[in-house]
Amino acid sequence: MINLRLKLIIFIALILSILGTAAFANTSVSITEPKDGSKISGPVKVCLATSGVTVEPAKKGVHEGSGHHHLLLDVDIPGNLGKPIGKDANHVHMGDGSKCKKLNLAAGKHTIRALFAKGNHVPYDPALTDKVTIEILSNVTITNPPKGAMVSGPVKVCLKTSGVKVEPAKKGVNDGKGHHHLLIDVGLPRDLSKPIGKDANHVHMGDGSTCKELKLSPGKHTIRALFAKGNHVPYDPAITTEVTFNVK
Repeated sequence: MINLRLKLIIFIALILSILGTAAFANTSVSITEPKDGSKISGPVKVCLATSGVTVEPAKKGVHEGSGHHHLLLDVDIPGNLGKPIGKDANHVHMGDGSKCKKLNLAAGKHTIRALFAKGNHVPYDPALTDKVTIEILSNVTITNPPKGAMVSGPVKVCLKTSGVKVEPAKKGVNDGKGHHHLLIDVGLPRDLSKPIGKDANHVHMGDGSTCKELKLSPGKHTIRALFAKGNHVPYDPAITTEVTFNVK
Protein backbone atom coordinates (compact mmCIF):
# COMPACT_ATOMS: atom_id res chain seq x y z
CA MET A 1 0.00 0.00 0.00
CA ILE A 2 2.84 2.38 0.99
CA ASN A 3 4.76 1.38 -2.14
CA LEU A 4 1.72 2.16 -4.32
CA ARG A 5 1.23 5.52 -2.63
CA LEU A 6 4.90 6.39 -3.16
CA LYS A 7 4.65 5.50 -6.84
CA LEU A 8 1.54 7.68 -7.14
CA ILE A 9 3.33 10.64 -5.55
CA ILE A 10 6.31 10.22 -7.89
CA PHE A 11 3.98 9.97 -10.88
CA ILE A 12 2.15 13.19 -9.94
CA ALA A 13 5.44 15.02 -9.36
CA LEU A 14 6.67 13.86 -12.75
CA ILE A 15 3.50 15.08 -14.48
CA LEU A 16 3.74 18.48 -12.75
CA SER A 17 7.40 18.76 -13.77
CA ILE A 18 6.56 17.97 -17.39
CA LEU A 19 3.71 20.49 -17.39
CA GLY A 20 5.95 23.15 -15.85
CA THR A 21 8.67 22.51 -18.41
CA ALA A 22 6.16 22.68 -21.26
CA ALA A 23 4.74 25.93 -19.93
CA PHE A 24 8.21 27.46 -19.63
CA ALA A 25 9.01 26.35 -23.15
CA ASN A 26 6.32 28.74 -24.35
CA THR A 27 7.98 31.76 -22.71
CA SER A 28 10.24 34.07 -24.66
CA VAL A 29 11.71 37.54 -24.94
CA SER A 30 12.31 39.34 -28.22
CA ILE A 31 13.91 42.58 -29.36
CA THR A 32 11.31 44.32 -31.52
CA GLU A 33 13.41 47.43 -32.19
CA PRO A 34 15.95 47.88 -33.76
CA LYS A 35 15.82 45.16 -36.37
CA ASP A 36 18.81 42.88 -36.79
CA GLY A 37 21.26 44.38 -39.27
CA SER A 38 19.95 47.96 -38.90
CA LYS A 39 22.21 50.93 -39.63
CA ILE A 40 21.44 53.83 -37.29
CA SER A 41 22.55 57.40 -36.58
CA GLY A 42 22.17 58.95 -33.16
CA PRO A 43 20.83 57.24 -30.04
CA VAL A 44 19.42 53.72 -30.39
CA LYS A 45 15.93 53.00 -29.08
CA VAL A 46 15.78 49.37 -27.95
CA CYS A 47 12.29 47.93 -27.37
CA LEU A 48 11.40 44.47 -26.12
CA ALA A 49 8.41 42.14 -26.00
CA THR A 50 7.72 39.08 -23.88
CA SER A 51 5.51 36.02 -24.16
CA GLY A 52 4.50 33.88 -21.21
CA VAL A 53 6.08 36.14 -18.58
CA THR A 54 5.04 39.45 -17.01
CA VAL A 55 7.23 42.55 -16.91
CA GLU A 56 7.21 44.33 -13.54
CA PRO A 57 9.55 46.65 -11.57
CA ALA A 58 12.34 44.95 -9.63
CA LYS A 59 11.09 46.52 -6.38
CA LYS A 60 8.10 44.15 -6.47
CA GLY A 61 10.43 41.29 -5.56
CA VAL A 62 10.84 37.76 -6.85
CA HIS A 63 7.73 36.20 -8.42
CA GLU A 64 7.76 33.14 -10.64
CA GLY A 65 6.82 34.07 -14.18
CA SER A 66 7.61 37.77 -13.62
CA GLY A 67 10.68 39.96 -13.86
CA HIS A 68 12.33 42.76 -15.82
CA HIS A 69 14.65 43.31 -18.76
CA HIS A 70 18.43 43.71 -18.94
CA LEU A 71 20.46 44.72 -21.99
CA LEU A 72 23.92 43.26 -22.50
CA LEU A 73 26.05 45.36 -24.84
CA ASP A 74 28.83 43.64 -26.77
CA VAL A 75 29.18 40.92 -24.13
CA ASP A 76 27.97 37.32 -23.86
CA ILE A 77 25.28 35.86 -21.62
CA PRO A 78 26.74 35.10 -18.15
CA GLY A 79 28.13 31.59 -17.81
CA ASN A 80 26.51 31.25 -14.38
CA LEU A 81 22.77 31.99 -14.54
CA GLY A 82 22.44 31.47 -10.79
CA LYS A 83 24.01 34.84 -9.94
CA PRO A 84 22.60 38.39 -10.26
CA ILE A 85 23.45 40.25 -13.47
CA GLY A 86 26.17 42.87 -12.95
CA LYS A 87 25.57 46.57 -13.55
CA ASP A 88 28.06 48.53 -15.63
CA ALA A 89 28.46 50.15 -19.05
CA ASN A 90 27.90 46.77 -20.74
CA HIS A 91 25.07 45.56 -18.51
CA VAL A 92 22.05 47.90 -18.50
CA HIS A 93 19.29 47.21 -15.97
CA MET A 94 15.69 48.13 -16.74
CA GLY A 95 14.52 47.55 -13.19
CA ASP A 96 11.84 50.22 -13.48
CA GLY A 97 9.77 47.75 -15.48
CA SER A 98 10.17 49.64 -18.76
CA LYS A 99 10.11 47.94 -22.15
CA CYS A 100 12.15 50.48 -24.15
CA LYS A 101 15.53 52.07 -23.51
CA LYS A 102 17.59 54.68 -25.37
CA LEU A 103 21.29 53.92 -25.69
CA ASN A 104 24.18 56.10 -26.82
CA LEU A 105 26.64 53.82 -28.60
CA ALA A 106 29.87 54.70 -30.38
CA ALA A 107 30.06 54.41 -34.17
CA GLY A 108 30.66 50.85 -35.34
CA LYS A 109 29.04 47.42 -35.04
CA HIS A 110 27.37 46.38 -31.80
CA THR A 111 25.57 43.30 -30.51
CA ILE A 112 22.70 43.90 -28.10
CA ARG A 113 21.43 40.96 -26.05
CA ALA A 114 18.22 41.02 -24.02
CA LEU A 115 18.19 38.94 -20.83
CA PHE A 116 15.06 38.60 -18.69
CA ALA A 117 15.57 38.21 -14.94
CA LYS A 118 13.64 38.03 -11.68
CA GLY A 119 13.29 40.88 -9.19
CA ASN A 120 16.66 39.99 -7.65
CA HIS A 121 18.33 40.34 -11.08
CA VAL A 122 18.99 36.60 -11.30
CA PRO A 123 18.20 35.36 -14.85
CA TYR A 124 15.79 32.56 -15.57
CA ASP A 125 17.40 29.23 -16.40
CA PRO A 126 17.23 28.34 -19.23
CA ALA A 127 17.85 31.95 -20.26
CA LEU A 128 15.07 34.04 -21.78
CA THR A 129 17.15 35.97 -24.27
CA ASP A 130 17.36 37.43 -27.76
CA LYS A 131 19.99 39.40 -29.69
CA VAL A 132 20.46 41.77 -32.62
CA THR A 133 23.57 43.10 -34.30
CA ILE A 134 23.44 46.68 -35.55
CA GLU A 135 25.79 49.32 -36.93
CA ILE A 136 25.99 52.85 -35.54
CA LEU A 137 26.95 55.24 -38.32
CA SER A 138 27.37 58.34 -36.15
CA ASN A 139 26.64 59.52 -32.65
CA VAL A 140 26.87 62.51 -30.32
CA THR A 141 27.19 62.34 -26.53
CA ILE A 142 26.89 64.99 -23.83
CA THR A 143 29.82 64.25 -21.54
CA ASN A 144 29.07 67.09 -19.11
CA PRO A 145 26.91 67.74 -17.10
CA PRO A 146 25.97 64.21 -16.03
CA LYS A 147 22.37 63.05 -16.23
CA GLY A 148 20.40 64.05 -13.12
CA ALA A 149 23.25 66.17 -11.72
CA MET A 150 22.82 69.17 -9.42
CA VAL A 151 25.15 71.86 -10.73
CA SER A 152 26.02 75.49 -10.07
CA GLY A 153 25.92 78.11 -12.79
CA PRO A 154 27.27 78.87 -15.27
CA VAL A 155 26.81 75.35 -16.67
CA LYS A 156 29.60 73.97 -18.82
CA VAL A 157 28.19 71.67 -21.51
CA CYS A 158 30.69 69.44 -23.30
CA LEU A 159 30.07 67.09 -26.23
CA LYS A 160 31.76 64.20 -27.97
CA THR A 161 31.11 62.78 -31.42
CA SER A 162 31.69 59.42 -33.04
CA GLY A 163 31.49 58.76 -36.77
CA VAL A 164 31.39 62.47 -37.69
CA LYS A 165 33.97 65.26 -37.49
CA VAL A 166 33.50 68.64 -35.82
CA GLU A 167 34.58 71.68 -37.84
CA PRO A 168 33.66 75.41 -37.96
CA ALA A 169 30.57 76.36 -39.95
CA LYS A 170 32.65 78.65 -42.17
CA LYS A 171 34.18 75.57 -43.81
CA GLY A 172 30.87 74.98 -45.54
CA VAL A 173 28.81 71.86 -46.12
CA ASN A 174 30.92 68.71 -46.06
CA ASP A 175 29.43 65.24 -45.73
CA GLY A 176 30.26 63.59 -42.42
CA LYS A 177 31.26 66.92 -40.88
CA GLY A 178 29.51 69.76 -39.07
CA HIS A 179 29.15 71.51 -35.74
CA HIS A 180 27.11 71.35 -32.54
CA HIS A 181 23.89 73.10 -31.55
CA LEU A 182 22.36 73.12 -28.08
CA LEU A 183 18.59 73.17 -27.72
CA ILE A 184 17.57 74.36 -24.27
CA ASP A 185 14.24 73.18 -22.88
CA VAL A 186 12.74 72.73 -26.35
CA GLY A 187 12.15 69.69 -28.54
CA LEU A 188 13.90 68.78 -31.77
CA PRO A 189 12.71 70.56 -34.93
CA ARG A 190 10.02 68.61 -36.77
CA ASP A 191 11.48 69.59 -40.13
CA LEU A 192 15.12 68.50 -40.28
CA SER A 193 15.57 69.96 -43.76
CA LYS A 194 15.62 73.56 -42.52
CA PRO A 195 18.43 75.45 -40.74
CA ILE A 196 18.27 75.48 -36.95
CA GLY A 197 17.04 78.82 -35.59
CA LYS A 198 19.19 80.99 -33.36
CA ASP A 199 17.71 82.41 -30.14
CA ALA A 200 17.87 81.98 -26.38
CA ASN A 201 16.77 78.35 -26.69
CA HIS A 202 18.86 77.46 -29.74
CA VAL A 203 22.60 77.97 -29.20
CA HIS A 204 24.92 77.60 -32.20
CA MET A 205 28.49 76.40 -31.73
CA GLY A 206 29.52 77.31 -35.26
CA ASP A 207 33.11 78.05 -34.20
CA GLY A 208 33.70 74.29 -34.07
CA SER A 209 33.97 74.16 -30.28
CA THR A 210 33.00 71.10 -28.23
CA CYS A 211 32.21 72.89 -24.94
CA LYS A 212 29.94 75.83 -24.14
CA GLU A 213 29.14 77.71 -20.92
CA LEU A 214 25.46 78.50 -20.41
CA LYS A 215 23.77 80.82 -17.93
CA LEU A 216 20.61 79.04 -16.86
CA SER A 217 18.03 79.91 -14.24
CA PRO A 218 17.74 77.74 -11.12
CA GLY A 219 15.62 74.63 -11.59
CA LYS A 220 15.37 71.65 -13.91
CA HIS A 221 16.60 71.92 -17.49
CA THR A 222 16.85 69.60 -20.48
CA ILE A 223 19.58 70.22 -23.04
CA ARG A 224 19.49 68.49 -26.41
CA ALA A 225 22.55 68.32 -28.61
CA LEU A 226 21.86 68.43 -32.34
CA PHE A 227 24.65 68.01 -34.89
CA ALA A 228 24.29 69.91 -38.16
CA LYS A 229 26.15 70.70 -41.37
CA GLY A 230 27.92 73.97 -42.11
CA ASN A 231 24.63 75.52 -43.25
CA HIS A 232 23.06 74.68 -39.85
CA VAL A 233 20.78 72.06 -41.40
CA PRO A 234 20.66 68.95 -39.17
CA TYR A 235 21.51 65.50 -40.41
CA ASP A 236 18.50 63.27 -41.07
CA PRO A 237 18.02 61.02 -39.18
CA ALA A 238 19.03 63.38 -36.40
CA ILE A 239 22.37 62.95 -34.66
CA THR A 240 21.21 63.93 -31.21
CA THR A 241 21.15 63.16 -27.52
CA GLU A 242 19.84 64.86 -24.38
CA VAL A 243 20.50 65.29 -20.69
CA THR A 244 18.27 66.56 -17.85
CA PHE A 245 19.84 68.13 -14.78
CA ASN A 246 19.18 70.71 -12.07
CA VAL A 247 20.76 74.12 -11.55
CA LYS A 248 21.10 75.39 -7.97
